Amino acid sequence: MIRIKNKKKEYYFSNRLKKQLAQISNYPVTVVEAPSGFGKTTAVSEYLNENLPQGACEHWYTCLGESAEVSWKGICELLAYVDKEAALNKEAALNLEKLDMPTRDTLFYLITFLKNLKCQMETFLIIDNYHLLNCEIPRELMSIFSFHGNSNLHIIFITQQLRQELMIHNSKIHSIHTEFFKIEREGILYLFRMKGIYLSDYELECVYVFTEGWVSAICLQALNYEEKRSLDYTTDIERLVEIAIWSRLIPEERQFLLSVSVLDNFTPLQAAVMIEKKVLPDNIEKFLKSCDFIRYIPENNNYAVHNILKDYLRKRFYNYWHNDYQNKVFNLAGQSYAGMSHYYTAAGFFFRAGNFDAILSLPLRVEEFCNHKEQDFQEFIVRVTQECPEETFCKYPFAMLTFAYVMLFENKIDVFEKLSGLIVRAIERNDLNLNCEEQKRLKGEHRFLESFAKYNDIKAMSVENRETLEILGEPSDIIVNKMPWTFGSTSILSMFWSESGKLDCALKDMEECLPYYLKLTRGHGYGADSALQAEVLLMRGEDEQAEILCYKALYEARSHRQIAICLCVEVVLARIAILRGDADFYFTTIRNIKNYAKGKCELYVVRMVDLALTVISLVLGMDDHVAKWFFDIEKMKKTLFWPALPYAQILYAHLLILEGRYKEFYGVIRYFIGSTENSKFILSRVYYLIFLSVAKWREGNVLEARKYLKEAFDLALPDKIYLPFAQQDCMKDFLLKAIESFEPVEVIAKKRALSEIKTLCRRQTKGVNIIKKTLLKNKSPLTSREREVAMLAKERYSAKFIANKLFISEATVRTILKSIYSKLDIHSKAELNSIDF
Repeated sequence: MIRIKNKKKEYYFSNRLKKQLAQISNYPVTVVEAPSGFGKTTAVSEYLNENLPQGACEHWYTCLGESAEVSWKGICELLAYVDKEAALNKEAALNLEKLDMPTRDTLFYLITFLKNLKCQMETFLIIDNYHLLNCEIPRELMSIFSFHGNSNLHIIFITQQLRQELMIHNSKIHSIHTEFFKIEREGILYLFRMKGIYLSDYELECVYVFTEGWVSAICLQALNYEEKRSLDYTTDIERLVEIAIWSRLIPEERQFLLSVSVLDNFTPLQAAVMIEKKVLPDNIEKFLKSCDFIRYIPENNNYAVHNILKDYLRKRFYNYWHNDYQNKVFNLAGQSYAGMSHYYTAAGFFFRAGNFDAILSLPLRVEEFCNHKEQDFQEFIVRVTQECPEETFCKYPFAMLTFAYVMLFENKIDVFEKLSGLIVRAIERNDLNLNCEEQKRLKGEHRFLESFAKYNDIKAMSVENRETLEILGEPSDIIVNKMPWTFGSTSILSMFWSESGKLDCALKDMEECLPYYLKLTRGHGYGADSALQAEVLLMRGEDEQAEILCYKALYEARSHRQIAICLCVEVVLARIAILRGDADFYFTTIRNIKNYAKGKCELYVVRMVDLALTVISLVLGMDDHVAKWFFDIEKMKKTLFWPALPYAQILYAHLLILEGRYKEFYGVIRYFIGSTENSKFILSRVYYLIFLSVAKWREGNVLEARKYLKEAFDLALPDKIYLPFAQQDCMKDFLLKAIESFEPVEVIAKKRALSEIKTLCRRQTKGVNIIKKTLLKNKSPLTSREREVAMLAKERYSAKFIANKLFISEATVRTILKSIYSKLDIHSKAELNSIDF
């Protein structure tokens, strides 16, 4: 498709594209899938404008990369348009919205809603920019929508290319892909003739070879030819943009586009700010509406510049304009985002302009950076600290507090110490115009900051907390409930077990000291003491008492919205269920964990849910639910705060052992051990030693295996921490042989502990086997294609019918059936009725 600009807007559609578009009304769902710049949206829009049946209606929703909650709400509101006279539709759509963005676990709840959808008149619902939908299962979701079963309803998804490995064949879905949008030689020739231009064979071939049928490039060539009456043979698309677009713009339009080019998308208000106006001038607004390379997205009141033009503008902006102009634009961009309360993005633009006063004046808080944890914000603070003059920094002491917290949580100790020193300097100065109350608050907040520098010494932190409380006399303004109390870890024990043989003392300290911290933070961390006790009891094999404390901790944490504590408790409950082999209890807990990530939630909650499922998966000796970001150590560091890393490293080491990647394991384990020595993370060191022992044992190095096991015993047994040993599937046999090598005195001293571990080994092994057996029973061994064939075969359809239905050969159907029979251990179609698959 290509647009021709004459007296009125006209469009060219190839015959093969027209044939594909004409089939939209024959299918429940149509997927229009091609890269950017192929005219997908225009093709669908123009087709419906010209061919919408009498009495039919169309409704659009454009995805803009919003949160899952916002985008799902938009889709549900779109569904509510289906037959407005049917009140049930609107009510059902509201109920559907409450389900939140579907996951694999909730996907099929949609079917009931879709089958009950009433649609009396022919309706076309279009979801544009579907590739920007914040959904983990985009193809599965489209497939489910095809089951609405209403012949009057047609849903169209317009999207850039999705991941191919997730393709699902569905005969109810009509696909219009990239090849149908490409313009062949005949189309290019016809297009130019429509404009009164006759191309020679050579010119036609040049256009075709250069563009390869790509609509945007053909459009640029056509515009250029119309102006110059000759072809531009350059292969540089930038040159083509300059000739066909840039050269036609008046200076005001050029200046405007250069200013907004630094923004990904922009609202009219942002556009006005970028040209230093309160409102957008009429001539610029008219230009935005008339430019073929700028699209207005009404759902979010946003303008989007086409990528080809945007790339050209940005290169011109950075390569041809002096620093003063660039800095001015960056400052305006920062102001435009600050006006929308997008402070982190605003800070980035102010930094590019070197405007440190503007950065430090923004109301940035610790949770603001927490929500951008994966965007290298810590490096941003490091650079600001390095480049901002100290005199400027000292004018904004409370901003320094926020930066210092983030640096401490990222273990950037040198930067933290510099900031802390500057805060002390600010406290001692008399020229900052701070009144007595502000001076007192700054002093108290700095003392609270210093308490975190003593992590993970509970007593030392508590001393600082009490002194902070005496100075402030009220809660701190810095630490808020939106920060995860566990820094993203799902194990409190891993954070605060800092000395072998002193765990009971740590439990007592936590119980005594936590109340002071809670007063300072308005309940941040409520339930942590009970959660810690529950985790310790589980590690000692006392699951009955552990479960009781779990429910106490959940009640306390939920009453103060402490999601991080809740997730730590849910992991303990899941592990209790595994230890007991209680499948119902296990599945209930897994559902509870997944529910925390539904709807609108902080990013850290999503990551903690990922981590919780990873823990549980590895306990079962599986990698089914190991988070994708977890396979990359560098990604792990960007995802988690420093205090949570030692526990995550335990899991990473466990994954390597589980997959038999011993060489890689040996390569990283020394680094892991070294990173925990100074901070006294005892649980991590116990696990590392156990994993080393298991790896050496499996490789036949018995002496080294026994050595590492003994070291692990020496750390863990004084505190009765047994479950980490029982969690290893080979430990039962290993223990018997390892104990034989111990000195008699050692065996006598550890006799009770070793007996407890052996008992736990038996319980853990039995429980894991029960849960895994139940999981296997509930999991279909068939692929999606095999299951599709099996469902049709179950209805006694012939191989020929199935082949025609699925657009595959009969031979392929028979091959798939053989695979189905083998996997399900059956021999005929009749047996499909007697089993679940």
